[in-house]
Amino acid sequence: MQFFNIKNHIIVGTAQLGTNYGIANKIKNISTKDKIKFLNYCYSKNYDSFDTAYAYENSHKILGSWIKKHNIYPKLSTKIPDLNNYPNKSIELLFSEIMKKLNVSKVNNLFLHKPSNWHHFNIKNYIESLLKKRIISKFGLSIYEEKDMIIDPSIKIIQLPGNIFNQKVLRSDTIKKFISEGGSVHIRSIFLQGLLLIEPNRIPSSLKETKKGVLFFNNIAKELKIDKLQLALLCAHYMLPKSKLIIGIDNTEQFKKIISNENIFYNKTDIKEVVKMGEKYSSKIWDTRNWINLN
Repeated sequence: MQFFNIKNHIIVGTAQLGTNYGIANKIKNISTKDKIKFLNYCYSKNYDSFDTAYAYENSHKILGSWIKKHNIYPKLSTKIPDLNNYPNKSIELLFSEIMKKLNVSKVNNLFLHKPSNWHHFNIKNYIESLLKKRIISKFGLSIYEEKDMIIDPSIKIIQLPGNIFNQKVLRSDTIKKFISEGGSVHIRSIFLQGLLLIEPNRIPSSLKETKKGVLFFNNIAKELKIDKLQLALLCAHYMLPKSKLIIGIDNTEQFKKIISNENIFYNKTDIKEVVKMGEKYSSKIWDTRNWINLN
């Protein structure tokens, strides 16, 4: 048996702070007070790494008020939005807005939400200046596919989707090479917006194509006598052991449940077989960009 320590690998996702994000999110319109309570609880339990983005509506603002109120220094990863959508704003202005809302002078990781922006808007020179001034510790890209990768000395970190049914980019030669050369990886979409955590009969009709895969995942979790959330984390960890895992959390109670057992004991051979079986369900449907009109 081996064990996986959640605390060593988890980054708390904050999309839910700004939007009603996710298929399984039953709790809509959470109050700002409860959002702050959630952040306080995470931080009190030494989960101090948070992933956010300009696109997550007011999540920057909520994080910023929390940071200012408590005078704390969490580890932050954020993203510059697609600059094509902001023709009247430069990357300098957008980054300045981000830092102002977050109430910080530095961030740990800065990503481009749209990798192709790298070749335009004078981004390279600006990023190099931020790195030189140590305003950001690492710069990287948020990608969906292997073809989105850009090789450059300034790019030291990649955020990508990865889970039991969407393994392609996670296990690509490009990513393996990137890691072998010292690059860092953050994995998102581990729960597929909560799809892997719900019962098959709750799957939206627009995602009926996923039902067989989700049913398999439910059944294998029961067979192995392991929580579905833990199984999803273990599958991602197995495929890229050195990566950090971004998990979206709806509320404090859900987070308490997640960390109630920080050391997950598992059989590596079992997880290897689960990942292998999951690959058989590979399909474009597991790419969340293809999900529309779900709520």
